[in-house]
Order: sequence, then structure tokens, then C-alpha cells
Amino acid sequence: MTDGRSAFAEVFSHYRELLRKEPWLETAVCWTVVVPHEPRPFSLADLGARVSGGTPHEAHEAAPLEALPYFDGVHPMSAAPAGPAVVLFENNGFLGSLPEVLRRLSRDGRVCGVYWNVEGDNRLSYAADGRVLVNLDAMFWDEWTGDDFAVLEPELRAMTDLLAGDEDDWQAAAMTVVELVTGVRLTAEWLSGAHPYLTFRWPLATEPPSPEELSAYRNNPEVKLRDAVRAAPESRQFTALTHLAALLATRFRLGEIPVVRDVLVDLASGRRAGAQRAVELREQLVAPLAQEAFTNDDDDDADDPSFEQDPAWQRMQAGIALQIAARGPKGAALTDVDIPMVFDAYHHAGLALGDDWPAVRETVRGILSGTDA
Repeated sequence: MTDGRSAFAEVFSHYRELLRKEPWLETAVCWTVVVPHEPRPFSLADLGARVSGGTPHEAHEAAPLEALPYFDGVHPMSAAPAGPAVVLFENNGFLGSLPEVLRRLSRDGRVCGVYWNVEGDNRLSYAADGRVLVNLDAMFWDEWTGDDFAVLEPELRAMTDLLAGDEDDWQAAAMTVVELVTGVRLTAEWLSGAHPYLTFRWPLATEPPSPEELSAYRNNPEVKLRDAVRAAPESRQFTALTHLAALLATRFRLGEIPVVRDVLVDLASGRRAGAQRAVELREQLVAPLAQEAFTNDDDDDADDPSFEQDPAWQRMQAGIALQIAARGPKGAALTDVDIPMVFDAYHHAGLALGDDWPAVRETVRGILSGTDA
């Protein structure tokens, strides 16, 4: 067994070695991993439709990276399953980093990826349920603010801790984040193998969705919950967050931690966590849970995405949900800018609760809508 810090360092060491063995990776790459909520992989046809947004594209049989076409405006993308997840890889590409593509790929799942090119442009991204939640410049990690860490608190914090002593290895650190978030490892063996691939023509679709897509989007339970958050008065939002926090504290045995008990009292009283409480939550709740979650047995398979069923990982997600819930709603009149931070507590609660989340989600929506009586 290793502690959490050692687990982060092992992954970091893997990507530093991979970049040393495959120096072409340092020039320009786009590596994107899609993890569906349901334990089933997306089909190649579905991936093509999501990336393209409906514009012309083609699916192809397996081929090595060096055989993919890079001419006449063709944009190739390898697409290979990794358990229920899918690895998308572009050598000198960028499609997987586009916000509209991330939104489409993350419907019914989560997406994390890294992109950089020879000019220094880069992005470390995370999207879930059709929303881009993290979109950061990985090269200037030392300029991130406290809010930048909220959604991926342990993973991004681990990245900055690792770079404190190796600041030039930001690419390896960003790749470390992708593995920590998705459970999928990129290896030299994968890069040298043959994989199915897709080809696209630029530009991809950015127009509004069709009526059918819009209807499906509006009927998505996560979207309905988000709409309920947007419409609820502040008092109901506090009630919903209090209910959720108490449930998570009980289900995952977090109530024994003093700072969690303080948060439950604060939320029940309609009080938001201040700066000091935020620090306490990070140091006393999320950091220890992350250490437990990322502690690996020697025989663990780092390529196995089933880590989402790991009780320690789920408990960490519950801790992150509590950390974000402690901030309370932003105010009575929520804007589209405010909604993501408020809603992220529910997103992480869903990851923690797994199959139990749909029933809890409906209870929360009833509280927000005033129909729970």
C-alpha cells in the first residue's frame, strides 16, 4: 500500500517517463477520455455523431497512428474502448478540446482531457452532463484561483503539489489529472497499437440542436434538476443542500468529522461557509478522503475504469459534494454563471451515490420545487 501522495507521484512518474520515451508527444497532442455513467461503451457511430454534431464524418477500421490521414483538411481521431470508457486521441489535433465537442461527448457521462500544440496553446478540460466544468491553462497552473479547484479539488491540488518541485513538467502533471479523474492510463503500448478511428471535416457543427435533440435534452433528469435549482428561492436551495449534506454524511460516515458537523449546522441555519471553513474542509475532509481513494494495492490495474465502484472513491466524491454544498447557493437570483458552482454539489453527489442517485435526485428536485410535502 502507498499513501495518497505516493499514488499521485507514481502516476506523475509514469507520464514523465512516457514523454521521455515518446518525445513527439510534447509537441502537439489531444488526449480525451469519455466515461459514460452507464457501464456500457459508446459506439463508434455515436462518438462520431457527438464529435461532429451531425456534420459529415466517417468511421474507419483499426489503423496505427502513423497511418492516419493528415491531408486536405481531414481531421483524424483514434477512438478505442478502455473498459466502459473510450479513449480519443489526436496526434497534432484539437477537436477533443473544443467546448462544443466536450459538451456533446459528456452527455450521459463525464469527459476529461488535455490538449497542447507547438505554439504553447493548451487546455486541461473536464465536462459532465453536457456542461464544461473545468477549462484551464495547464502551463500557467500557478495562476489558478481557489474557485478553479472546486470541481476537481483533489486531482488539481495534486497536480499543483507535484509541480511545486517540477514546474517544467506541466504536461506530465496534466496527463496525471486525466488518469486520476477517469482511471484510464495512456501507455506507449497503446500509442504503438492499431485502433479504430474517425475522420472529420472542419468546421464542426456549432448550430443549435435539432428539435428532437432539444426535447431529449430538456427531458434529461440532470437538466430538470438544474432547472429546479435555477427556479428555486434561496430558502429552498438551502433546504435541499441541507438534506443532501445530511444524507451524504450519514451514508458515507462523514458525520464523525467535526468540520462536517459544523457544515450541517451552518446549512440548516442558512449560513454559507467562509474562507476559513473552506480551508478546513479541504484539509480535514477532502485531502484525507483523496489520500484514501488514491491509495492503490500493488496488484491494482490502473487501466480498469471500474474504480468508480470503489467505496473509497465514492466516499471522496461525497466529501467533494459536501465541500461545494457548504458554500450554499449564490443568491436568490441565480444566473447561468452562478448555476455551475451551485449545481456541482449535486454532480458529485451523483458520482458518490451511483445507482441510488436517481431516487435521491427526485427527492431533491421535489424539495427545490416545493412538491415534497
